[in-house]
Amino acid sequence: MSETQGDPSKDSWINRFSSVLTPRFFKNLSIALGIGLVGGLIAHSINMPLAWMMGPMLATFVASLLRVPMGVPMQFRSVILGVIGVFLGASFTPDTLEQAARWPISMIAVLLYVPIITLFITWFYTKIARLDPATALFSATPGGLTPMVVLGAAAGGNEQEIALTQGLRVLLLVMSAPLIVLLMTGVVASGHGDSQAVQMMLNEGLLTAVCAVITVLVFRKLRIPAAYMTGAMAASMVLHVTGTVEGNLPDWLLAGSLLILGSAIGSRFSGVKLAVLGRLAGYSIVATVVVLAFTGGVAWFVSQWLDLDFIAVLLAFAPGGVAEMSLIALALNVEPSFVAFHHIVRIFEIVLLAPIMAKWFQRHMQRKSGTTI
Repeated sequence: MSETQGDPSKDSWINRFSSVLTPRFFKNLSIALGIGLVGGLIAHSINMPLAWMMGPMLATFVASLLRVPMGVPMQFRSVILGVIGVFLGASFTPDTLEQAARWPISMIAVLLYVPIITLFITWFYTKIARLDPATALFSATPGGLTPMVVLGAAAGGNEQEIALTQGLRVLLLVMSAPLIVLLMTGVVASGHGDSQAVQMMLNEGLLTAVCAVITVLVFRKLRIPAAYMTGAMAASMVLHVTGTVEGNLPDWLLAGSLLILGSAIGSRFSGVKLAVLGRLAGYSIVATVVVLAFTGGVAWFVSQWLDLDFIAVLLAFAPGGVAEMSLIALALNVEPSFVAFHHIVRIFEIVLLAPIMAKWFQRHMQRKSGTTI
């Protein structure tokens, strides 16, 4: 085998990377971030909770409804998830390890909670919203948008409906969580976490970046879910727990990450027909209210039983995105390490179970089609 034939993976990786960096990529990204920046500035000026994520998210969502062509590609968002992972890892301290002795029980509660709420919302989408069973199941499963769409389509579901219901779930939960916390505690999620935190020195930042990149590559090789965020968080956690690094990244970098993440959520709806969105939005709102009510009850029971902070448990159990819910906890300075770990456990469970469900649906549909021929 020749040298050029022996390295096809390198060529394919370069081709994939170069194919992403097109003029359209930069145009759509610039429009999304420009609109998001305007939304963030407005939200910040009126002291909106979690302004640098909520403002861009709402601004790009409205622009999406107006059919403005824009988007934040997944490849770009992955880098931001790495930055968020570093922020979350910095919330771990030696004291965190002592508190973690109580986490296994609450993690088991999460593992039990996820299938229960998934089955209930699946019933709602099937019987009330009249979605087909595969679409209903993968719309109700609180996993990542992309894997749910791919697996749901493989199981015979409607890709667009799954993408919209999953996107609406995250949008509504991200909007609701800071407002619920504000109403319950009077605390505004500023988006800056602990304002007294010490910033990293340059050498600490470089060391953290190198360790984060290496760990992310290892996690990707091992196919660990949400590898960009979990890998960076693991590297940052080890460095902070061991005392190798003491500071955190600057606040402006967190605000920028919030802006990009919020813009990514809102721009997901770009190009969607209003009739389709309107039909699913009402059902998604009802489903979100039910999920929040059920989650609140479970969170209250678990927090009372294990003597944990109720808001932290609520954010840990709320089936929003792992990055989004963890960022809200970080902004509130409410045990972000606890929240992040529980969401990672949820993602692991779904990653293990979702392919099994997809294969079951495929066999079920094949048997059904075979009997009707």
